[in-house]
Amino acid sequence: MITESNHTAKSRTAGFFLLLFLICCAFIGNYFAIRLFIGFNYLFGSIFVLLVVRLYGIRWGLLAGVAASAWTIVLFGHPYAMIWLCAEPLFVGWLLSRGRSKNLVLYDAIYWPLIGVPLLWIFFRYVMVVPFLGTVTALMMYWVIGITNALIASLLLTSFPRLSTIVKPEVDTATPIYQLIFNLMMAIVLLPAVIILIAHGRDTEQRYLQEMYDGVENSSRSTLYELRLQQREQNFSGRDRPEGAVSESARNGAVMQERLLLARHEPFHEITLLDGSGRVIASTVKELLVEKHFDVCADGEISDSITGSGIQRCLPSATSLLPLWQRVQASTYFMRSEVENGMEWSLVVETPFAPYQKLLFEDHRRSLLVVLTLNMLVLATSLYASRRLAAPLRRLSRLTTGLPERLLKNKVTHWPDSTVAEVDQLILNFKTMADALSQKFQELTFAKEILEQRVHERTEEISRANSELQHEICEHKLTEGQRDHLMDELVSQVQFLQTLMDAIPNPLFYKDMNGLYQGCNKAFEESWGLAREEIVGKSVFQLFPQSVAEVFRQADSELFERRGVQVYETQSHYADGTTRDVVLYKATYDDSSGELAGLIGTVVDITERKHAEAERGRLMQELTQKNKELEGIIYIASHDLRSPLVNIQGFSLKLGKACTELERLTLELPADARQLFDKLAGESIPKSLGFIVNSAEKMDALLSGLLRLSRLGRAALCFEMLDMPLILEKIVSSMAFQLEKAGARIELGDLHPCMADKGQVNQIFSNLLDNALKYRSAARPLVVKIYSEHFDEGIRYCVEDNGIGIPREHQEMIWDIFHRLNPDDTPGEGLGLTMARRSVDRLGGSIWVESEPDEGSRFYIILPVAAHG
Repeated sequence: MITESNHTAKSRTAGFFLLLFLICCAFIGNYFAIRLFIGFNYLFGSIFVLLVVRLYGIRWGLLAGVAASAWTIVLFGHPYAMIWLCAEPLFVGWLLSRGRSKNLVLYDAIYWPLIGVPLLWIFFRYVMVVPFLGTVTALMMYWVIGITNALIASLLLTSFPRLSTIVKPEVDTATPIYQLIFNLMMAIVLLPAVIILIAHGRDTEQRYLQEMYDGVENSSRSTLYELRLQQREQNFSGRDRPEGAVSESARNGAVMQERLLLARHEPFHEITLLDGSGRVIASTVKELLVEKHFDVCADGEISDSITGSGIQRCLPSATSLLPLWQRVQASTYFMRSEVENGMEWSLVVETPFAPYQKLLFEDHRRSLLVVLTLNMLVLATSLYASRRLAAPLRRLSRLTTGLPERLLKNKVTHWPDSTVAEVDQLILNFKTMADALSQKFQELTFAKEILEQRVHERTEEISRANSELQHEICEHKLTEGQRDHLMDELVSQVQFLQTLMDAIPNPLFYKDMNGLYQGCNKAFEESWGLAREEIVGKSVFQLFPQSVAEVFRQADSELFERRGVQVYETQSHYADGTTRDVVLYKATYDDSSGELAGLIGTVVDITERKHAEAERGRLMQELTQKNKELEGIIYIASHDLRSPLVNIQGFSLKLGKACTELERLTLELPADARQLFDKLAGESIPKSLGFIVNSAEKMDALLSGLLRLSRLGRAALCFEMLDMPLILEKIVSSMAFQLEKAGARIELGDLHPCMADKGQVNQIFSNLLDNALKYRSAARPLVVKIYSEHFDEGIRYCVEDNGIGIPREHQEMIWDIFHRLNPDDTPGEGLGLTMARRSVDRLGGSIWVESEPDEGSRFYIILPVAAHG
């Protein structure tokens, strides 16, 4: 009694928590409703509501329906959805309580056309006054979702029969075969159809939205073009007008409105032109007054930019009990653009969503109608087919219930038949079995009498033997207990070691002194495609080819002779047919008496590593060749381009001299002609020649830099131990004039010698000092410190300045060719740091920068202390 009461209490507790869980899932299913299309969501809550109805009855089902549908007030902005969503569990629960069948899908399919759809029609058409197209789309959507959720709930009950036993332990959890066939046929057709419906709907929605976005952008571009065209016309016609006439014409509302109407891409697009303070200049909306302040979304919510061009949505506020999709229907999409006319004007292009939503609803209605028609056809077909296929099995089940008693009383007369071959064969097997059982029952009755006599005799013998065994059992219990304890420990250790070996990714094995495998791990089995039972007790000659086995045997013999550890490389054929390079690591082990017992080994696959090394060598060789070709191309191009530049510079100077000569000859011209000529020859032509000469000189400097850059890869390196203090002193001396002119100071610290090429090192530090002079701060005198530190990897030199610094986002780009921080204010070609890095790379070192804006920079160079081969 106590056990039964405890079991009942546990069942009630489990049932309560399951009910609470399903109600929470019903609410969560509606809370996280998946968005299907604009204004429509897929409500999953009725899946769990129907589960509650099926497991707990109408009352709890209604409670679950109220809890799940409560969120629709927030989701849709009205409470009416609760009516048909709560009526669904009431109707389905009523049919479940009165009917013999427990088919949720059938009852839900009856509910929607009889009750759900009429309720939807009444509230949508007459309470919320929703248009006909939107109402039809909504009721078909609810219909499809309701039947789909009922099917999912039925599949969950079929897949998890223990749910019923949690609520009612005494209930039979077996599912009728006709129900399984029905669910399967419905799921095969309905679920893919719903998925295709959702995918098609979203694709259609995206297509219409993109069409709307393109229309808004086209209207905006056309309007901006018309405004620019009008501005040019006004500028051209206003040259002879007094100041202020252009502005007055620009604000001519009638002209502007005509331009805006012509620029619209669609007749329902509305275009408004605003001044810098947001007041209307002109608009296609007749209600908007000129000079009045314009608010594009006065009574709604503006979203963030939907597209890259800045299109936004204005959704009306939920001020009335309207469905979400009807609010979306009243929404507008707009795009704000700036008018580049120097007067801070802006342009707003609006489009209503209603025309596009109507097209969407028409497409959705057709798709939903197809799915509903298919749904009803599949429902009828599934009902008929499932019951037709299950009828013979149901009759056979009733006939074979209590078959032994029927056979003893000879009450088995008529067997069912079926058109399904497997079912018909099953019935035939039962008939054959019944005949065989009937014969066996007669034989058993005779044998029973003989056995009863023999059992009596054997019982007496067993009683005597049992007394003797009791004594032996008592003696063996203690021994068996000790043995079992030791065996458990041994098995535990063996399992632990085997698990540890299986966790190792490399193949692992161990052998005895005879070279026979005693065990291995999973990786060893998978590598050679053999099970552990096929490996244990076998030699290498039984598992591997003769040539490979001989190598393994000889290596094992050598290891047994000298003991210890053995490592060697060889090739092995794997189960997938590939031959791989492997390294074998082996070691001997001893038994408890200290005698050599065998060896253990592991196999490491190094094939990928070898391939990677070979590929790296090939790529390095190819890269070296490409670099040589690129350096040659740069050198040839830079050298050949300098000849035309020399001609440009020479002839530009010659033209300048000719202009001077022409000025002398114009003294004889009349005053008016001489004044015009002086303006051309004295200002325009020399100024243009100055631009040509400056550009040619700049290009000449760039080409010179490219030539120097191309020579870096061809110049031979001569590594020697360099006296760095002497080299830096010479560099500073050569830049004395620049340093004095800039008011800069160079401080040389402790400089260690390094092993490098003298010319390359001179170029590196010259470029860094020149860079420090170019980017010095105007707020303080430039101070450059050069010092070094000795590290294991080489000598680290530091060139530290107190210049303008380098922003963090530019610290990697400064090494790129032609890149400069301030190209308009700072001279140079942007090649110095590029050449410095390439020189350091050739010397086998590294260079990097650490800097903060307005605090200066530190350039670090690491050069080797030993010669590079």
